[in-house]
Amino acid sequence: MKRLLSAVLLTLILAGSAFGLSDREYLKMKRSSKEFARADRNLTRVWNRLEDRMPGWAFKILRDEQRDWINGWRDEDARMYMEKGYSRVEAYTMATDDRAEYLPKRARAIINGD
Repeated sequence: MKRLLSAVLLTLILAGSAFGLSDREYLKMKRSSKEFARADRNLTRVWNRLEDRMPGWAFKILRDEQRDWINGWRDEDARMYMEKGYSRVEAYTMATDDRAEYLPKRARAIINGD
């Protein structure tokens, strides 16, 4: 029983790590999908605007959260779309669009102490 449980856990861990978007895949997606490239440019625009307008202490919090999103939550956001039948590129495009919409709201919440 322990071996079966260990095998299942290992499979889940490996499947999860294989799911994540690598740097190479990200660059390929940017080159091959106009929609993903557009979403990525928009996220960068939003990010730069927030960096210019936010107090340093607040931006540091947002930057740390953004790193967490890139290192794992982005994949979870995209996975939700893939489970609904969207392709990998479509899912990451929608997750990126969602993040660009979310960041200004989160920035306001950080500044307001929420």
